[in-house]
Amino acid sequence: MTGSFRQAVARLPFLRRQLTPVQRAILFCAAAGLLRIAILPEPSAAGAAPQQRAIVHSVTDGDTLVLTDGRRIRLLGIDAPEIAHHGQKGEAFGQESSGWLRQRLAGKPVLLEIQGRDHFGRHLAWVRTESGLLINQLSLAAGMSILLDGYGLPAGLESGLRIAEHRAQLQRLGIWSQPR
Repeated sequence: MTGSFRQAVARLPFLRRQLTPVQRAILFCAAAGLLRIAILPEPSAAGAAPQQRAIVHSVTDGDTLVLTDGRRIRLLGIDAPEIAHHGQKGEAFGQESSGWLRQRLAGKPVLLEIQGRDHFGRHLAWVRTESGLLINQLSLAAGMSILLDGYGLPAGLESGLRIAEHRAQLQRLGIWSQPR
C-alpha cells in the first residue's frame, strides 16, 4: 500500500478495527450485488423474447388464454387449479381462479413474451397488461395459482414471483384460504 492510501484508509472509522462476521457478510453481499449489476445485462435484455401485442378473446382456465388470432397461451411460472372439463372433475378454487383471470383479461389487450410451446401446442408466455403489470405475478399475489418453478424462472422475475406467492400464503388468500 502507498502512504497516501494508508492514510486515507486510516481515516475511515469502520476500517480501523476488525470487522465482525456480520459486517463482513454485509460487505460481501453489497460487493456481490454491485458486481452483478456491473457485469450482467438487464434481465429484460438477457435473451428475453420480444414483446408481442395481442387481444385476449377468452379465458379457458386460471392459466390459459385464447387470443383473437386463435393462439392458445399458457401462462409461465404458475399453475392454477383445474376446472371441470373432458369428463374430469374440477379442482377446488378452479372456477374462482378462472373467473379472476377472465375479469382482468377477457377482451383486453396484453403484451406477451412467448418462450416456446408446451406438449398441448399452447404458446408459453409471460403476460402483461397494457400498463405493464405481470399477470402471472398478480395471479400468485391474489392466491389464484401456485408458483411453478420446476422448469426454472428468469432471474429478473424470480424474487417477485416468490414474494407474491409467499404473501398470498401468509394472508391466506384464494387457494391458500382452503385447508390443504
